[in-house]
Amino acid sequence: VLHSSLFAVETLSLSKRYGKTDALRELNFTVDEGEIMVILGPNGSGKTTLLMILCTILKPTSGTAKVMGIDVVEEGTKVREVMGIAFQEARGFWRHKPSSILRFHASMFDIDPMKRQDLIEQTMKDLELWESRDKKFMHLSGGQAKRLETAKVLVQRPKLAIFDEPTSQVDLRGKRKIWDKIRELRDQGSTVIVATNEVREAEYLADRVTILHQGHLVVRDSIPKLKDAIAGGDVVEVGFEDPVTDNLVAELKGLGGALALSPEGNELRAKVSRAEDWVPKMTSASYNLGAKISSIKITEPSLDDVFIHFTGKALIDQQ
Repeated sequence: VLHSSLFAVETLSLSKRYGKTDALRELNFTVDEGEIMVILGPNGSGKTTLLMILCTILKPTSGTAKVMGIDVVEEGTKVREVMGIAFQEARGFWRHKPSSILRFHASMFDIDPMKRQDLIEQTMKDLELWESRDKKFMHLSGGQAKRLETAKVLVQRPKLAIFDEPTSQVDLRGKRKIWDKIRELRDQGSTVIVATNEVREAEYLADRVTILHQGHLVVRDSIPKLKDAIAGGDVVEVGFEDPVTDNLVAELKGLGGALALSPEGNELRAKVSRAEDWVPKMTSASYNLGAKISSIKITEPSLDDVFIHFTGKALIDQQ
């Protein structure tokens, strides 16, 4: 057993300063073993700085960071044995071919040589790189180079796998493939950190989300809990067969939330904290007063809404 701590990653008051700029400020951040933690934030929020410290490329200005209980500054070599990272900018020697890049990468880690070739072949096929296996790195498209960067970590299957914006430059179908492979990696026992500024990526992957803003950890929780934290975040639209009576309106106002009626009086729009609690109460109140419901539509807040709620800024505006 490598470590007795409960966390795959733990930072204490971690700070990184470049000149007068604080890229990370007193960051206290933990990742549980076996989860996919998505770090969501715009460029410049400190995501990449944090990852570079965790993978021992950057030294912190102050504070500590541990990976699998191993200090990244004191024992960098040991940390590099248990983690793998797919960088934001794909890295490869320009004349090497994807197949040899992956073979070399796999040879550095403790992967059964009998299984190695099959694993490489399968990973390349899954990420649609097989046809390009003998192209030179410099001839790969941006999306292919990016998928190759991801493939390195998938072949390695490290205890801690880090992906920095794994699907930038990749089309939506390609994104899904990468996301499914990242989930598979977690299911095989790896702990995963994904840094992204894409809400859709976070929604698809995250067991939990950490929102970083200007080097601060703003909030960390599961997506449903983050969405529930927005008061009046759920929008419920209810269609009635006939205009709603004053009695029913009074009754529904008593259930909490903000209500608005359409001019014709047969459509109600309610902003409520938890639609799953409000809807059953609304339907039974309607039933008791003889009102017939023709439709119910529930919209929950998006992660964009969550980001705005916690930081006061839109995620997209800041790119």
